[in-house]
Order: sequence, then C-alpha cells, then structure tokens
Amino acid sequence: MSRENNKLILVVEDSATQAMRLQHVLETEGFTTVCCYSGEEALDQMNRVLPDLIIVDYHLPGIQGDELCRQIHMNLTTRSIPILILTADETQATELHGLESGADDFVSKSEETDILLLRVHNLLRKSRHDTTVLDVARSLFRRARVLIVDDSPTYRQSLTEELRDEGCEVTQVPGAREGLLALADDDFDCVMVDMVMPEMDGVAFCKALGERNRDGDAPLVVLMLSAYENKENVARALEAGADDFIGKSTEMSVLRARLRALLRRKFLSEQNQRIVEEFRLREMEALRAKAEKDAAEARAALAEGLARANRDLEEANQKLRETQVHLIQSEKMASLGQLVAGIAHEINNPLSFALSNVFSVEGWLASVAEADALPADLAAKITKSRSRMTDTAQGLERVRELVVKLRTFSRLDEGEFNTIDVREAMESVLLFLRHKMTGRIEVVRDYASVNDLACYGGQLNQVLMNIVANAVDAIEDQGIITVRTGVEGDMFAISVQDSGSGIPKENMERIFDPFFTTKPVGQGTGLGLAISYKIVQAHRGRIEVASELGQGTEFRVLIPRTLTA
Repeated sequence: MSRENNKLILVVEDSATQAMRLQHVLETEGFTTVCCYSGEEALDQMNRVLPDLIIVDYHLPGIQGDELCRQIHMNLTTRSIPILILTADETQATELHGLESGADDFVSKSEETDILLLRVHNLLRKSRHDTTVLDVARSLFRRARVLIVDDSPTYRQSLTEELRDEGCEVTQVPGAREGLLALADDDFDCVMVDMVMPEMDGVAFCKALGERNRDGDAPLVVLMLSAYENKENVARALEAGADDFIGKSTEMSVLRARLRALLRRKFLSEQNQRIVEEFRLREMEALRAKAEKDAAEARAALAEGLARANRDLEEANQKLRETQVHLIQSEKMASLGQLVAGIAHEINNPLSFALSNVFSVEGWLASVAEADALPADLAAKITKSRSRMTDTAQGLERVRELVVKLRTFSRLDEGEFNTIDVREAMESVLLFLRHKMTGRIEVVRDYASVNDLACYGGQLNQVLMNIVANAVDAIEDQGIITVRTGVEGDMFAISVQDSGSGIPKENMERIFDPFFTTKPVGQGTGLGLAISYKIVQAHRGRIEVASELGQGTEFRVLIPRTLTA
C-alpha cells in the first residue's frame, strides 16, 4: 500500500487507549495525526489547522459525533473534509444515523486494521482539500461564550453548570457594572442578565449595551432573566434592547433551547457575513489575477513584438550590408572591366603598328641578308638584328595574349549570361596572379575534357579570382596549388586545393560572413568569400570547403549544368 505523505488526520476519540492505538496505526502508515478527546476540543483544533481527514467516535462527551459532523458540513470552508465515523455500536440504526449526519464513511471498531486503512486511503483520494492554517481572529469554529450577570450566587452557579454541559464557555459576574467591565475587556456572544439587581438593573444594563453597539462594537445577544414573569417585564426587556425574555422558573431544557436558537441565529448571521466577505475577497482576487494575467500577456506580446521587430531589423540591416557590399564589389568589377577594356583598346592600336612594323623590318632584313657580297661585319649585324626582331615579335605576341586575357576576364565584350570555357577563365585568373606565385608556388592543372558552362561569366571569374587569391595567400613559402574541373552528375565542379596552413575549426562557420578575415589590417577586407558565396548561391549552386590545419584547404564550386538565364 502506498504511503500518503504530509497528510494530517484528526482523531476525535474520548478513550485515550483507543486514540493512542489509532495514532500508532496511522503514523506507521506515514500520516501525521492530532488527537482530540471531545468535539469541542476538535473544533478548537480546526481553528488552528484544518486536517485532511477526520476520524470521529460516534459517542463523545458534550458534542456527539453526529452533531460534530453536522457542524463541520454546515461550514463552507470545512464541508469538503472527509469524515469517518468509528464506533463500537454496530447496529444498523447507528450506522444510518451516522451517515445521515454527514459522515463519508462508517467503520466499526471491531474491523481489521487493514480495512480501516483502506477506507482512509480511499477517502483521501477523493478529497481535494488543502490544509490551511487559520488566524484565530477568523475562527471557523468556536464555543459560544456566555456572560452571566446575576446577583444570586446560587442561581449563577446552577446556570453556569447547565451551560457548560451545553458546550459553552461561561463567565459569571455578580452585578451590571462588573458585567460592563467584563464586556469591555473581552468578547462574548451572549449575555444572560437578571432584570432585578441592586445599583443597576437589567433594563439599564441593556440600554448601556445599546450605546456600546452604536459605537461600532460587535452585536451581542442579550437574554433577560427574571423571577417575575409578566407582560410588563417582557415589554420593558424587549424595549430596552433584549433579544428574548425568560422566567427563572422555566425548565432548564427550555432555557437551553432558547439560548441555542439565539446563538444559532447569531452564528448564521456571522457566517453569512463571512461568506459575503469571502466571495468579495475571491472576486477581488480573481479580478486582480485577471488584471495581472492581462498585464503579463500584454508584456509578453510587447516583448515578443519588440523581439520580432529587432530580428526583422537585424535581418534587414544584414541584407542591406550584404547588398551594399555586393554593389560596391560589382561597381569595382564594372570599373575594372571598363579600365581593362580601355587599356586593351589603347594597347591594341600601337601593338598592331608595332607588330606590322616588326614583320616589315624582318622581311627587309631577310632580303638584305640574301644579297651577295655583303661585308662580313655588316652580315653579322644583320643576323643579330634579325634575332633581336624575332625576340621583339615574341614579346609583342605576349602583350597581345595579355590583352586577350584581360578581355576574357572582364567579359565586357560578351553578354551577361552565356556559355564560357571554364579552363580559359581559370587560366586568365592564374595569369593575373602569376606575379605572386613565380618562384615559390607550383600550379598543377587537371582539367576535364569538356569545360563549357552556361553561367554569368564575369561573376564566375570573380569567384575564381577570390578563391585562387586566397589559396596563394594561404601558402607562406613554397607550396602547390591544384586546380581541377569535372562533371559530377548534373553539376559542374571546380576545385582549388592548396598546401597552405589550413583553416582553424573555430573559423570554419564564419569564413563566408561579410567582413570576417584573419589577414592583418590593410591586407584583407573579408568580402571575397562572402561575395563568392552569394554569386554561387545566385547560380543555384553551392561551395564546399574541406580544411585541415597544417595540411591545406580545398574549395569546391558546384554549378548546375542546366542553368538558364
């Protein structure tokens, strides 16, 4: 059987032996227990701490078990506490009476302990009550506090004994003035006052109490007593403010019934006021909770809106920066293309004249060299001049090749989207970077048999330039750069592999970020790979990177072979 921790069980049993036995059984099971030996003591205990379950003996001194059940279930705060009646009386009538009084279960004392525990666990499972510590000033249960004001010691004592048997807390004083002092020092529910007393009679006492109530003190029930039962005294008592009048010769059972009726009316009024107050407080708490919830939701919505706006703003700012970088680079490449086109145009004209003149001079020298009877020194000079003209022609041819490469790189004489020879584009890039590689870097070429690719040629040249330039910068001294082209399925692959220092793992995720660079200040902008990534992405392709520290890095550019404008 599972243990139920932190559950408080109130045991109400007038037999100390039986109470200790129950306490031992329940605490062995893991419960916390409190024992009370009368109904009045149990009500006082519940003013301090509400239990999770109550086990009550049917037969108790003072308040009986069935009456205790009724009082508990009449209260809104305690009516959900399960009650188990335990009794040695096993008659059916007793069981029915106990259950009808409000008990949730009924167990005979002769039952086995396991049956008792089963019923206890069952009741606790059904209970939703939470133990609550209460302020004594807001007691749920209290014994009626009665003040007896009478100049007859014998009658006072007799009445005190009767009321204590009824479960009341009784205070007695011999006169009206002492009664007023007692009321000033303590709180009472009812005052039973003799009508005829020396110094101040009961009527004057009631009028003084009326003044006290007008000052804002709590309402007080007044029961006027008199040995002289006549209509005049009844009228005087009620007119003075008494709630009831009864003769001293009346049977004590009738007096107790009258008192119970007065107290019941007072307690019900107090309970109604408490219920109204509790509903008001709960309504205020509900309104406050709703207001806090609405405020929290509004704050959350505002925070989410701000966060979303910040994210949108950051994304827009990032796109703006990238666009700005791309536009700057595109403008620079366009300017470079115009410059290259202008240089190529300006070089082409004198180059054509120079080559034409070289060929002409070479022809003339050849014809002269074929003439007979030339002096030996002149023939030697002509032969040397022809050799120099040949070298000049070769140099001019290299200049013309450079012009062609410049025009190939800029692609200004071709359309935006066209088919290019990737091998030719790569060779143009290598030519431009040759001055940085001569004498220290060996270039290994591994081109595919077919290198035609439909793309934006100028942009692809820019990608190849950035990747090869980074490969050259990654090699500090001697090294090798391997360039490859090939077809992989429906993709055209371009690979640039270097034997440089490699890329640290912590930088791998950032190499395509704009402005990220590991080069010294003034030697790198951190834009090359970012622009290259955007260009390849615009071609619906991808860039793959593999690197190992000390072993080098390989960049692979893959462009769809079926790309269209």
